[in-house]
Amino acid sequence: MSLHDKLVVDTSDMPNYSVFTSGAENFTIELYYRDRFDSIYFNLYDADDTPLITGEKLVYGMPLWNINDANLPADRIVPFDEAGMENSVSIDNFQTSVFLYYDDLDPDIEDPSNADVDENDTDNSDLLDDDTGSSLIEDEPSDDSNEYALPSD
Repeated sequence: MSLHDKLVVDTSDMPNYSVFTSGAENFTIELYYRDRFDSIYFNLYDADDTPLITGEKLVYGMPLWNINDANLPADRIVPFDEAGMENSVSIDNFQTSVFLYYDDLDPDIEDPSNADVDENDTDNSDLLDDDTGSSLIEDEPSDDSNEYALPSD
């Protein structure tokens, strides 16, 4: 289960179009693949099919649009791999391990060093447990050194 919401697109037949909602507006993203450079590009259209962005390459870890324009969606969408195993976007890993994620996660969840200190959880190994007894996840020692990992059963 991913922490971020993602925009799922069908890559079996490119170019293809996906409609998504940002705020109260609908937008269309067209994805297409260029074999020569093994790169995926996108066009973004508003609800009236007016082009807003054309011919932009998907770059791993970079927002699809990083400019301040009232016509663009308010949501930031970033291609990346939540597992951290990839470092680029290609036809082989796109929609397999690299997805288009909405950049909507609370920074405290992304980086536990920013989170409020929990005196009862000395190793801060579980981000979902507030140690008040209301959580379904109990503190257990974990052999995994990944500070973002949930405790194992």
